[in-house]
Amino acid sequence: MKIPTRAKTAWAGLFAAGLMAMTLASCGGGSSNESSAPTPPIDVPVSGIATGAAGLAASSQLTVTVTAVRMAGKPEVDFTVVNEAGLGMTGLKPADLRFNIAKLVPAADGGPSNWQNYINRSRGGAVQGSQERNATGFAFGTLVGLGSGTYTYTFATDITDTTANPCPAPCTDAQGRPLDVKYAPTFTHRVTVQQGNSAYPEATGVFDFVPAGGPVLNKRDIVATETCNTCHKSLTAHGTRVDTRLCVTCHNPGSWVAASGSTPATTVDFKVMAHRIHYNNAGAALPSVAAGVPYKIGSADFSRVDFPQDVRTCTRCHNSVATALTTATAQGDHWKTQPSIAACGACHDNVYFGAAPDPAKAYQTKAHTGGALSDDATCASCHAAGRFADRKDIALAHDFTARLAAAVARYEFRILTVTNTAPGQFPVVTFSVVDPTNANAPYDIKTASAFVLPNPAASLAVKIGWTTAEFGNVGSGQPFGQPVTINALSAAAVAGPAGTYTVTSPVAVPAGLVGSVRVVLEGHPAGNVTSATAFADRLPVKTVIKDVDVAGGAVVARRSIVDIVKCDTCHARLSLHGGNRNDELGACVVCHNPNATDTARRPAGVTADGKLEESIDFKTLIHGIHAGSMRTNALVVYGFGGSVNDFSGVGFPGQFADCSTCHVGNSYTLTGVWATPTASGIAGTTVTTGGAAAAASSYLRMSPTAAVCSSCHDSTLAKLHMADSRSGGSFSATAAQLGTTVEVCTSCHGPGQIADVKTMHGVK
Repeated sequence: MKIPTRAKTAWAGLFAAGLMAMTLASCGGGSSNESSAPTPPIDVPVSGIATGAAGLAASSQLTVTVTAVRMAGKPEVDFTVVNEAGLGMTGLKPADLRFNIAKLVPAADGGPSNWQNYINRSRGGAVQGSQERNATGFAFGTLVGLGSGTYTYTFATDITDTTANPCPAPCTDAQGRPLDVKYAPTFTHRVTVQQGNSAYPEATGVFDFVPAGGPVLNKRDIVATETCNTCHKSLTAHGTRVDTRLCVTCHNPGSWVAASGSTPATTVDFKVMAHRIHYNNAGAALPSVAAGVPYKIGSADFSRVDFPQDVRTCTRCHNSVATALTTATAQGDHWKTQPSIAACGACHDNVYFGAAPDPAKAYQTKAHTGGALSDDATCASCHAAGRFADRKDIALAHDFTARLAAAVARYEFRILTVTNTAPGQFPVVTFSVVDPTNANAPYDIKTASAFVLPNPAASLAVKIGWTTAEFGNVGSGQPFGQPVTINALSAAAVAGPAGTYTVTSPVAVPAGLVGSVRVVLEGHPAGNVTSATAFADRLPVKTVIKDVDVAGGAVVARRSIVDIVKCDTCHARLSLHGGNRNDELGACVVCHNPNATDTARRPAGVTADGKLEESIDFKTLIHGIHAGSMRTNALVVYGFGGSVNDFSGVGFPGQFADCSTCHVGNSYTLTGVWATPTASGIAGTTVTTGGAAAAASSYLRMSPTAAVCSSCHDSTLAKLHMADSRSGGSFSATAAQLGTTVEVCTSCHGPGQIADVKTMHGVK
């Protein structure tokens, strides 16, 4: 498998570990913290072929291919290692490589098959899958280099002899059931070869075979690494593991962590672990976590990990049909065809499937409605897709996202015209809402159930802000940089011909305004997704925008920084503020501008972060949210109803330092307007408004580059550097004062300089 080189920066390492930074002692870390015995050279360089550590380190990717496995007692593995140019890598040493072998055990009860590692060790009273590697406390066989990047490895473990390879005590899983590590030559087996030296590009070779001969018929490939990497960028655990096919050879039902304190014995079976880690999000939490019991694996607490979309979207991770974000796997539909107690109970952990709840799990308060089960034999009879047309059917129970998408598809917002936008005039906006699934037939928003219900499920609003060059909305009549807002479901909306409606701004365009105004049409019709009769669901219909120049000339384009397609790679649909603002970043910046703080939402007196206000400028807010878990200081923003939004637990699932994950082009570099942001019209980010609706000219601000950089690099030392006279940054100045200074960050951090932003962030 080909895996690109990771950026070797401190921050890249922190976030690459991020979500999947497992701490199982059985798997250990990178080779840098292992005690490796000195070994003689094992390879003969071949003329014209890149060789040795220099060639390995210079490679941007390695590909490991297992070509054959022979079972002559101890398994013998032939494999090759080549770089991105197809050149053989002949410098790998025993300390660089790890080897594993596991069998795929068919479930005797008719449920799903499971991997069982042959190489295990006892750890803290538990049994955990392991590997053969050249390090203290581990077995290692014989590695022979044959030249041209070709190698043979003979395992130290004789998997055919259970006397020589005994099952380590206690030889049970987390539930106390005995493990079966006997050699089974008719079962599918998997050999993995892992390049485990963090100084070189990571790579894994995987080979499935049947020792007795014949085709591999029993398979279990559920989630592709490529699918994980659409969010995680380069899914990395234990320092150098980067392939889900390798993960499952250790992370199977036979591996677990012993009980510790109030934490019960915990399986690290991949299907259980991955479901439990990803289950929590803003709208849901594991029942156990909600009951006050954190989800821990060893010392690692995953209770606050947020999955950035609806947790019922099973096909986001596993699917037998390829999508834009999901790589198909042969058994990708097992989630709906082969249900199991382990997989379902991972999320529904308040349900007990036996005759009584586990006394160590007080949160197990619900008996399985289908009666007590001892195995998975009958799960599919009730829960497999297509068995029942009710909520017992897994596909139906987890199809909320698909049903919501179908409901949303019936609505499209349209801004038809914007007139009267000259200074001193009151803008007039004409709009409609149509049904794309019905030949774009317009809705009557005065009578349609989706819009007239007397509950908060329906909303439609028009916002008008200025200017597109840099929103600040001065003169809008709203405090703290907010735009003009009109309730489009009120009497203010006047019906016109062919399903059109018109609203007129109650505020005139300010005298002397130069540039372009932006009109936003946002909201959420009400839907009946949850209930067939009650229109109680908020349908997050895509927000739309329209720009018009106040002088009637060409529109001043807004700078392009982030692509919503990149956001939706993880978020699926970026829906915020109760479903009012959806999938349109151009609308976000109208409100989240340099003049805006959360002052209007903060209560008087002591607040969670001890501040009087926090900026909600988009460029600093988004960086700060996604860097939540690595910031020195917590980012706390107060929202509607005085809600306290503490983002300190947010962990970015990918390589946070790689700016290209979110940014378009070179928009993250100090080029273009960002070479001289203040002179280019980019406003400083407000830190102090004075707590009242004072003139924006009196606000105290951070200079633009310092504001962006300090939203992640928020330590005192980092800020001192940014505010140094040689940098030119400021953290408390009026707009007028910022206009007399120049940030000179490009001299060090500009393209090609000693600390080029692109280089420091490891952007490829």
